[in-house]
This record gives sequence, C-alpha cells and structure tokens, in this order.
Amino acid sequence: MADKKKKAVASVDEKAAKRKARMEALKNRPAEQRPNSKQIDIFTDEKTNGYVKNFGYPLKANGKHIGVLVTSVAYDAEGNVLSSNVALVPGDLTVKAKKGHGTIIAAKYKTEEQKAKKKSKKAVKEEEEEED
Repeated sequence: MADKKKKAVASVDEKAAKRKARMEALKNRPAEQRPNSKQIDIFTDEKTNGYVKNFGYPLKANGKHIGVLVTSVAYDAEGNVLSSNVALVPGDLTVKAKKGHGTIIAAKYKTEEQKAKKKSKKAVKEEEEEED
C-alpha cells in the first residue's frame, strides 16, 4: 500500500497572501470579460466584419435550475456595441463552457451518496481545525 501524504496546512499569512493575489487578478482581468456569465458562441458576419457574442448565465431558485439567461451582444468591425438582447431559455438547464465556447446542457444533480460523502469530509475538516 502506498503511504498517503498529508496536505500541508497553510498558515494564516499564506492564506491571506493567496486571497490578495486572487483579488488582484480579478481587478486586472480584461474589460470585456463577464465574470458572471459564460461565453457560449461567437458568430461573425463576413460582409461587415461584425460579430455577435452570446453569453449564458444559469438561473437557480431554491437549489433547482429554472433556466439559462442568454445575453447576445452585437459588435461592428471596430468593436463598438451595436445592440444587445436578453432571452430566457426555460427548463432544467445549465451552461457548460470551455475555452471561449460552450453549450446549454441538462443540469446534473448530486446523488444522496455524494452529498453524504461531502458532508462527512466537512465534519472531518472541522474536527481537525478544532484540534489545532
């Protein structure tokens, strides 16, 4: 059997430094980046060299997915915003995105077994923190 290595417990100073670095990274992100939505598609117009970007934001209420809010923004060749549109796609849906493109997919929920496992891990962490 292989020996399991314990994770190194980060000190309070290290955690604060990591948090500060994360906050700085959020401040320095590109202006066009939308932090709450995921980019779904980009459509280009060959004639005018304009393009349309679609962003999706999953909507939840009481832990259930109720739909995806799709925002479309049209740009001209110089990058100026021409128009925007917001639409709701109702259903038990969410957005899966990777590397600037994505799709609207059916929402997946954790099973009771996965939820219980996660709760037990939290309890173990809390006990370890109390011991320290």
